[in-house]
Amino acid sequence: MNLNSNDAPRAIVEMRNIAKTFGSTRALRGVDFTLMRGEVHALLGRNGAGKSTLVSTMSGFTPADSGTIRIAGTQVTANAQNYAAKIREGIAHVQQTPQLFNLLTVAENLFLENPRVRGKFGTVSRARTLALAEELLNNWAIDIRADALVGELDAGTRQLLEIIKALSRGVPVMILDEPTAALSNAEKKILFEQVRALKAQGVSFIYISHHLDEIFEIADVVTILRDGQVVREREPVGCLDVDTIADLMMGKKTLRSIRKDYTRERQPSLIEAKGIRIGPRSENVIDFEVRAGEIVALVGPVGGGKEALAMILAGQRKPEQGHISNPRGPLPKIGLVPTDRHVSGYVGLLGVRENVVIGGLDILSNRFGFISKQGETEHVERLAQQTHVVASTLEQPVSQLSGGNQQKVVFARALCRSPDIVVALSPTRGVDVGAKEQLYALLRNLAREGLGVVVVSDEEDEIAQLANRVVIVFDDEVKDQLVGDYTIKDLVLRMEGVL
Repeated sequence: MNLNSNDAPRAIVEMRNIAKTFGSTRALRGVDFTLMRGEVHALLGRNGAGKSTLVSTMSGFTPADSGTIRIAGTQVTANAQNYAAKIREGIAHVQQTPQLFNLLTVAENLFLENPRVRGKFGTVSRARTLALAEELLNNWAIDIRADALVGELDAGTRQLLEIIKALSRGVPVMILDEPTAALSNAEKKILFEQVRALKAQGVSFIYISHHLDEIFEIADVVTILRDGQVVREREPVGCLDVDTIADLMMGKKTLRSIRKDYTRERQPSLIEAKGIRIGPRSENVIDFEVRAGEIVALVGPVGGGKEALAMILAGQRKPEQGHISNPRGPLPKIGLVPTDRHVSGYVGLLGVRENVVIGGLDILSNRFGFISKQGETEHVERLAQQTHVVASTLEQPVSQLSGGNQQKVVFARALCRSPDIVVALSPTRGVDVGAKEQLYALLRNLAREGLGVVVVSDEEDEIAQLANRVVIVFDDEVKDQLVGDYTIKDLVLRMEGVL
């Protein structure tokens, strides 16, 4: 196909007839994609639609089977062979999972393989590395030490470092795949300011996000994929709205669900936290309870204490003071959905079955420690059906699944021991609108069955669709709460500390 189209002088990336197959799955079916200079181009679609596969073929991380790719002045014809080295100088790819080394410092990670820190004999200058890293961190207004170990940083800071590392390479094309998934609102603002500044200098961006509000804030045009094919190409963002995008992604009209209240007010609480002090800076203690059938959302700024309180309730962290009890007797069984599935939610090389049963080996094994293969399979099949996991078989490695199905596997693992309470941190991070609604329905069904549900989220829409009670946590203390028929406006104002 001819790449010398009329808009070629302004186009920085042109992909034509790109195809990619994984086994029997046709991930991309003859996709065309064009990116202009100085443009933010949003690439949208459901989990499994082909977004990450398309940008991976663009950067060479995953070679395309066929098609042609031109980035700046370099063109390659794909034949399933590696071509990443040929286009490395023209493109940088920030993937969903940060590619950082925990045992190296911030400075070392930022300038790994960067020739700017090498002397004339090829040796790396530590002083120059630290100086350049400090300059870069200052430009981004990030308050961390250049000599801090990356493994000691929180998920949001790690994600931001990965973005900074890629942007500092000075390439003309940047791929940002779910860049804000682990970022706070303040960090997201910093990122968007940098993107706008680089765009003004002629840098081009491919931007992937499941947060559709971000698309209207940062993108110029939108391309939507469904089932490995383009269904809307280079549509100006001003010509779209959230409902239209959702319908194009799903292929049908998408209905937003509404929250329901199954709280069993007359029954004793499932769990009670008495006199809890999250950290040494908190002046007041927290008394907190979760009732059967209740969905409670913990909200507030990143690092304000909501995550820590959730982990205390889940038994994963000890409070500075206070205790957890159950008025009904022994402590309840807790199912945990962690914040970052890539880090602590699943083992990518293991199949669906093995990942799920990791959460319940004690209940699946007999007194001699042996597990019935048939009983195990039946148990996992029930959980996979309950959580709507889509996989070719229960033995398919979880790393091969879409982000939404990976998250469903994490939920299935959390339910493996038939818990009384589910604690879910960022329960729909990095999943599409369809998978979100399935997970929302799952959480409501669990509440209807009498489980207690604790959700930690930064998404106002998500909270409003799920939570019967919203607890605002700030500075390691409970500052306020909303119960019953609250509105999005009530929620936003309290989350921002206005009320």
